[in-house]
Amino acid sequence: MIDLEKAKKEFEKYISKYNLNNPEIARKVGHSYRVAKISKKIAKSLNLEQEEIELAELIGLLHDIGRFEQQTIYKTYDDIYSIDHGELGVKILENNEYIRKYIENSQYDKIIKTAIFNHNKYEIEENLEQKTILFCKIIRDSDKLDILYEAIAMFWKDKIKVQDGISQKVLKDFKDEKSILNQDKITELDKAIGIISFIYDINYIESFKITKENDYINKIMDKFEIENTKVKEEFEEIRKIANKYIENKIQKER
Repeated sequence: MIDLEKAKKEFEKYISKYNLNNPEIARKVGHSYRVAKISKKIAKSLNLEQEEIELAELIGLLHDIGRFEQQTIYKTYDDIYSIDHGELGVKILENNEYIRKYIENSQYDKIIKTAIFNHNKYEIEENLEQKTILFCKIIRDSDKLDILYEAIAMFWKDKIKVQDGISQKVLKDFKDEKSILNQDKITELDKAIGIISFIYDINYIESFKITKENDYINKIMDKFEIENTKVKEEFEEIRKIANKYIENKIQKER
């Protein structure tokens, strides 16, 4: 069995060396705990064994362990202009076998490190074992679900008026059911659509249910006041496509 209470105490010890009064650091602390809870919920929905559920929760707790060092050194969470935080997280756990502070047995080391390495990539790397892919998918879903939450609670807390439109590539890729690449997000609406496009890289029915139950798509889209009629119509078309996509995914289970 995995001692999650011990792991959480070690995580608290680890983050205590960073400036917890920094809102950006504090945000990632909250994110880490929430993602751990979401990972546990998804794992339970998949009827995994208890130890696998605990493993999913542990990966959720540790998935962003590289973020604290990233923010402290580079003053940004942008991997493009700093360092890949998934890869940095793996290096931190590997340094002096630090991972042993979180889990005594080494049998899950490869799964943990591979899931953390892949959680922030555009796609999961190829040629992985099925069990490893399972945990990669769980953490990727959990991470995206909490970012959807953060979009409402933190990124766009208040309604904003937008003057810019939607980039045509972003619009086309969304309609083609593709996740939007960071480099293609130019306007504020592009950024919102980019987060909404996470639905195309969500893997499990439980994840779609969580998205629907929390009304994430509508809540994000309702943050924007758009005066341009054409842009507003395009934005509303995206709302319709997104909600229908989620509903279809959930209906397939029934």
